[in-house]
Amino acid sequence: MLIGVLALACQLSAALPPADGSPLPPPRQHVVVIDAGHGGVDPGMSGPLGASKKVKEKHITLAFAKALRAALEAHEVAVIMTRTTDTLIALADRGRIANEAKADLFLSVHVNAANPRWNNPAEARGFETYFLAEANTEEERRVAAMENDAVRFETEPGVERDDPLAFIMRDMAQNEHLRESGRLAELLQGGMKRVHPGPSRGVKQAGFRVLLDTFMPAVLVEIGFGSNRQDVEYLTNAARQRELASTLAQAVVRYLEQYERKVGGG
Repeated sequence: MLIGVLALACQLSAALPPADGSPLPPPRQHVVVIDAGHGGVDPGMSGPLGASKKVKEKHITLAFAKALRAALEAHEVAVIMTRTTDTLIALADRGRIANEAKADLFLSVHVNAANPRWNNPAEARGFETYFLAEANTEEERRVAAMENDAVRFETEPGVERDDPLAFIMRDMAQNEHLRESGRLAELLQGGMKRVHPGPSRGVKQAGFRVLLDTFMPAVLVEIGFGSNRQDVEYLTNAARQRELASTLAQAVVRYLEQYERKVGGG
């Protein structure tokens, strides 16, 4: 009981202006890290299937990440990009950037590719959102392996990658944010449903290396299939990029507002 009274007193005193009459400091601005997948010598996937002129995943993700940055900044959210040019950033370093920035959220943007063993792989399209957890299906494992393959372009291995203690500490930190990452993924997936012409492939989970070192709610968004002509047309259209970025930004802001109410008890 005494602890509860003291906690309430601290909250009330924190809400009062300083005794010298100076104004309260402004609330901390939310920080979101946007990670444009691949880059530099790592092109990611290329498509669409059967087309003579191919587009590369690294170019689509960077263009979309910039559109998402503009949409979030319009909501007065501070944005840090893991890359703003066509350059390679190690997977482990992407999460480290978010940790050092003490970001509220980490959002990695990618473009999917169909399994060539599927019937009519060129017809597969749609969007899906992942959070870090053990994969439940073979398809989730396939997508994670495809994105994790970017590590082969890195010249220096992460120093903590094979450290058992570091793995345990990472696991503990990630468990803390698992539920929030899932909730963020649901909001993002629901936002994309409103504007994306492709089908919703749902919220999924898998062991993405880029999410492993992030100590905050973190998701990976596959914004479409680069192997599908219709999705490529949509994802390379600047106006459609801005539209999709806008609905994702709204979902991010909605998540941040809900989280503030949750931790604040309001």
